[in-house]
Amino acid sequence: MTEEDRMPVEPPPPVLGRWGRLYALVLIELALCIGLFFAFERVFR
Repeated sequence: MTEEDRMPVEPPPPVLGRWGRLYALVLIELALCIGLFFAFERVFR
């Protein structure tokens, strides 16, 4: 039995099926929030 056989398999995330896609979604959402806050700051200053 190798080391890889003994390691538990991590289940996929419940949304988007892969952790990389979920991380990308979080980063895109963060960028959109930052852009929105920047736009509000410029408009309502």
